[in-house]
Amino acid sequence: MYWTVKVDGGPRRVNHAAVELNGLIYSFGGYCSGEIYEGNEPVDVHVLDTETYRWRKLNVSCEKITETDSSGSTRSLMPYQRYGHTVVAYEGKAYLWGGRNDEYGASAQMHVFDPESCKWSLVERYGPCPPARDGHSAVVVGSVMYVFGGFEEESQRFSRETYAFDFKTLQWSELRTTGAAPQWRDFHTACAIGKKMYIFGGRSDQLGQFHSSRDIYCDRLKVLDLETAQWQEPNVTGDRPSGRRSHSAWSYKGRMYIFGGYLGTVNQHLGDLYEYDPATSNWKCLHPYGDAPSPRRRHCTVLVNNRLFLFGGTMPKKEAKQDPSESGLSDLSDLYVLDYEPTLKRIAAVAVVGNGLHESNADVLPLELRQELLLMTQPNKITLPRYDGCSLRDWQKESDNASTNYRHSVSLSYGIIRWVIRELTSRM
Repeated sequence: MYWTVKVDGGPRRVNHAAVELNGLIYSFGGYCSGEIYEGNEPVDVHVLDTETYRWRKLNVSCEKITETDSSGSTRSLMPYQRYGHTVVAYEGKAYLWGGRNDEYGASAQMHVFDPESCKWSLVERYGPCPPARDGHSAVVVGSVMYVFGGFEEESQRFSRETYAFDFKTLQWSELRTTGAAPQWRDFHTACAIGKKMYIFGGRSDQLGQFHSSRDIYCDRLKVLDLETAQWQEPNVTGDRPSGRRSHSAWSYKGRMYIFGGYLGTVNQHLGDLYEYDPATSNWKCLHPYGDAPSPRRRHCTVLVNNRLFLFGGTMPKKEAKQDPSESGLSDLSDLYVLDYEPTLKRIAAVAVVGNGLHESNADVLPLELRQELLLMTQPNKITLPRYDGCSLRDWQKESDNASTNYRHSVSLSYGIIRWVIRELTSRM
């Protein structure tokens, strides 16, 4: 397990949400401190080519309908800019639900983004829709999306309820669960493994469902069996992570992983990585090779095959580490890649970058290696001219050509690997 790539210059976003669609990563919304947002400004969409590590910002369209928020006002169908929302992938499309901004508050509408047409649509739905909220979680198992927790706008309360949305019937329903449900909370994580949903972390309150700013950070793992609707709490062993909020979680080969987050009781941003194995109920703190991300919260992680992409979030400014306010935070635009199964050529490339050989020996490095190292280290510039159109075909054609050239040019031979090893050995 290696941290193999670190690239700056991507979207500077906090509390955004992202999914993988057809090998690309789509990031929706979020905010950046200091930027001014109009309340009805459409949610922005950034897309990452996972082969070349290049970001683009998309211009998207929508149907000519209006939506009504919890206050009764109407806007364009296209979802407004927001944070604290969730996005899930289902049958090649991205479904966005919930989230809020400071002018319009939270939303209970569901929108679907089609990457082929680059268009938003409003999803018709039936049944008791969950109250508008932000800071909730959402996972998909089969053809059903499960939503848990969050902070409800109208009642100004934390939630501990679980809702299900069936994509086939477009029907919302509230699950009638048994067992001891998790405490009321927001900004936790949910992870689906098999037919179970794993809930960890989040911010709770000493007053239960009501917000008094007397935060509680639970470190207990709760599991919902989606076949029986029963909550369980496994008797975990090992190196259990501390409670936290605004961290990220994902699953890989039947195990759950969490990274980072914030422990408000001690004003600490975290940069640790943990693995939980449901088969043994064991927690383990991991220390992968490579240049690890800085401690942060409110970031995104997306798994694509055997690589984990981590981007954005916020961390304390160096000169204001003891300042818990928003003014003491620095929003991030970096991208990291955690490779679960790195190839020998990838490990060699990481070694070249880590030892500065790509700079001190640039003229003598093989061309193929220089091209790969350029993609691994060159900053993004998402302020480049945007793609203005409703279809991604032209951009994808350009991206596909770049990726094809990349794949041809980075086929490192064993001769190159031997060269890397020889150069590193000579420095020892």
